[in-house]
Amino acid sequence: MSTATPDIVTNPFAADPFYALGVADAYDEYKAGEDIHNLYRRADEMLDAAPTDASPANFYVCGYANTVRGLLNTHIAQINAQAEVAQTWLARKQGRETSTLHLRHARQARKDTA
Repeated sequence: MSTATPDIVTNPFAADPFYALGVADAYDEYKAGEDIHNLYRRADEMLDAAPTDASPANFYVCGYANTVRGLLNTHIAQINAQAEVAQTWLARKQGRETSTLHLRHARQARKDTA
């Protein structure tokens, strides 16, 4: 008995040139300094007006919107990482990181996960 090897899941539109144009335009606008929230609004408006059939315009909009979504997710991850660093810095500055209350909660969290 042999096991079947699964096919690698790829984007079905990746080979389409209009999809690639949408991806490239989204990246170019982002690298040119466009605000990610403006790109998100623009992608949302484009999705509302996009045709529902398999046309080149639809592929372009899909590429643009998927790229903007990925850029927005990256932006959110960066903001969360910066917030975590800021919270750690503030805890150290205020002396909460080594306080008995902080240590008690840290030990309790370790006990709960173990």
